[in-house]
Order: sequence, then C-alpha cells, then structure tokens
Amino acid sequence: MRALFAIILFTAAQILAWFQSNSGIIGEPFKSNYVLIALIFGPIVSLLFAHATIMLYESMPLWSIRFVTFAIGYLIFIPLTWYFLGEEVFTLKNILSFLLCCALISIQFFMK
Repeated sequence: MRALFAIILFTAAQILAWFQSNSGIIGEPFKSNYVLIALIFGPIVSLLFAHATIMLYESMPLWSIRFVTFAIGYLIFIPLTWYFLGEEVFTLKNILSFLLCCALISIQFFMK
C-alpha cells in the first residue's frame, strides 16, 4: 500500500515538474509567469520526490526507484506534451518508448 502511495506521489511530482519546466513554452498565462511557477512548484516537487523515495525505499533498492521514476516521468511527459503543446504522440519511437517504460516498471516491481 505504501508503494502505491509512493507511486502516486511520484506521478504528482512528475506532473508538477512538467509544468514547472515547460511553463515558458506552454502559452499564456504560464509563459508570462514561468519564474513564479518555478519558484512555487520547485519546493513542492522536491518534497514530493523526497518523500516518495523514502516510502518506496522500504520495498525496493534505490536503483529500482530511479528506473521507476524515470519511466513514470516519460509516461507523464507523453500525454502532457501532446495535450498542451500539440506534439505527435503516436509515432513509432513514442510507442516503443511507452512499451519500454511499461516493461521497465514491471521488471522493477515483479522481478526479484
């Protein structure tokens, strides 16, 4: 249960991190307030990542946590970039990367 909550925290952190790092190119009102967004979201994102890492470390090694957070970040990046920036989602490269991220997460959780 704690691992699931940690994954939810990582997902929230990745979503906020996406807005924080891409706010300067999304459009108004984000574009004109990207510094404020970075200042507000920065501490929140850091705390979410730190707390989720501590929670997940109880059930898996740090290397596994790194791979899981990378994969979650990529899975978050795809729909947000498509929706807010209009970039193509269904390219062969994105589909294969999505499948690899799913495999990466599955390996970290289900292989011992």
